[in-house]
Amino acid sequence: MDPSLYEAVQEGNLNAIREKKELVSTNQLTPNKNTVLHVAAQFDNSMEFALEILKIDGSLLCEVNSDGETALHVAARNGNKDVGEQMMRFAKSLDEDPEAGGRGGALKKLLSCRNRNGDTALHEAIRNNRPSMVDLMTKEDPDIANIANNELETPLFLAVDIVQGYENWIMSVNYILENCPSPAYTGPNGKTALHAAASYNQKQISENLLAKYPTVIMEVDDCGWSALHYATLCGSNEVAEKLLKADKSIAYIAAEKDNDKTALHIATCRGKVNEIEEILAYCPDCWEMVTGDGQNILHLSVKFEQREAFNFIMKKSWVGNLINQKDAEGNTPLHVYASTPLFRGRDLVNHPRAETNALNKKHMTPLDVIRFSNVHSLGKRSVIRELKAKGAISQNSLLLKKEGYLEKKDVAPMDIRKAANTHLLVATLITTVAFAAGFTIPGGYDGNDGPNEGLAILSRKAAFKAFIITDSLAMVCSASAVFLYVIGAISHNKLQRALWYSSASELVIVAMGAMVIAFMTGLYTVLEHSRELAIIECVICSFCLPFFYLLKNIHLKDFLNDL
Repeated sequence: MDPSLYEAVQEGNLNAIREKKELVSTNQLTPNKNTVLHVAAQFDNSMEFALEILKIDGSLLCEVNSDGETALHVAARNGNKDVGEQMMRFAKSLDEDPEAGGRGGALKKLLSCRNRNGDTALHEAIRNNRPSMVDLMTKEDPDIANIANNELETPLFLAVDIVQGYENWIMSVNYILENCPSPAYTGPNGKTALHAAASYNQKQISENLLAKYPTVIMEVDDCGWSALHYATLCGSNEVAEKLLKADKSIAYIAAEKDNDKTALHIATCRGKVNEIEEILAYCPDCWEMVTGDGQNILHLSVKFEQREAFNFIMKKSWVGNLINQKDAEGNTPLHVYASTPLFRGRDLVNHPRAETNALNKKHMTPLDVIRFSNVHSLGKRSVIRELKAKGAISQNSLLLKKEGYLEKKDVAPMDIRKAANTHLLVATLITTVAFAAGFTIPGGYDGNDGPNEGLAILSRKAAFKAFIITDSLAMVCSASAVFLYVIGAISHNKLQRALWYSSASELVIVAMGAMVIAFMTGLYTVLEHSRELAIIECVICSFCLPFFYLLKNIHLKDFLNDL
């Protein structure tokens, strides 16, 4: 574009534009193919300025730039209402002028023109929070509120879904609802503007939408979610209450493509206690509904480890009806609890109506589920103790074998072969180190001629004797562990193999502790002349011993519990 022309437009110099009429009509363009009218729309110029340009060349009205945008798109984005208003007046004058060359419908064409993203000027005004432009355009042509962009966003949906955090964001929504008799309200993935309002807890907009479209409350998106689903998911308490007041049957809508979950199920999975309480206040029997796989809200609170939701449900008088209810796999909430040992739900085990020996479709009790689970933690032992205290028993192992469960899980609570390989490597390293330490003793050997030649110099010291004993213990235990791992590897009895491996791992833990003591006493032997340094060394090494003791006890108890 000619620099002097661009500067005249940028500065809003009306006289300069009149002097450069010839340049305006020669289709001067910027690198982005913006016309003089586009440039005028970028800056806050007067109505007369835009009108003067259009009088010089009216064809610029619907010219588009490289993004497919008219000057009205640019004016809407920048909130230049005067320029936009003048463009629409000029378009209307063309429609009313019989001598305009048959250019009827110029205003509708201008307002409905879409850029490469499918956005009209109305979309741009909404996206950039220009409510005055929204008011102006929807009054001129209410039908433009029915045009969706490439993302399937209608102006009303976009106004509700995008324009957040602005002081006057609700104005665009209200202008569309007031100026357009029946604006489209849909968005991508089958959502409606009410879905968007529920997601952002927009109570006032929800009321306005329900007043204009009473039936929209029952519409669901592509996943089968209603607006109440979104309200519970996002913690929109006020909207949830408004929806339930409008039509409480919305609480019974199950999402067909999302495992038939109701809004109550969503609230439970997310631990939204306020929403759970709200839904049950309007629909007290809603707790009876189950998901597509037969799980009730008690199943879900345990499965998703939602402590607050679990405590809320357990206090209800009707919880006894959920305690022993089975899902599609035959699992009661207690079976689910047994498979999530990190979740603390002692109230479930201690409930007087809880059947601790109920069988699922694999003929497993909750105790079987926890014992044969892949989880290996302190919580697992605690759950086992809780179940046993309430009289829980395991099914016959032959029955489990008949169902093929033992073959699938290979008896052990973890992948025991991989663990055994790791333990075997540790045991081998300890054996090697202990063996080498036995011949590289602290203080060395007596090299002088005489009866003590070749004997250990520090053999009479107590610390040295302790070193020899603990090093020998580490050597024997680690070598024995290696032997047990070899025996276990060739054993065909899976229970026997698990026993071999468990015993070997116990020996590895003992060998590790003995190796630390050997290291401590060996250093003490050669540092005895510096008592302070020797004592500090012993204190540092001693920190390992309680850990080894605790590890040994935990491993032994876990193994015994799993038998």
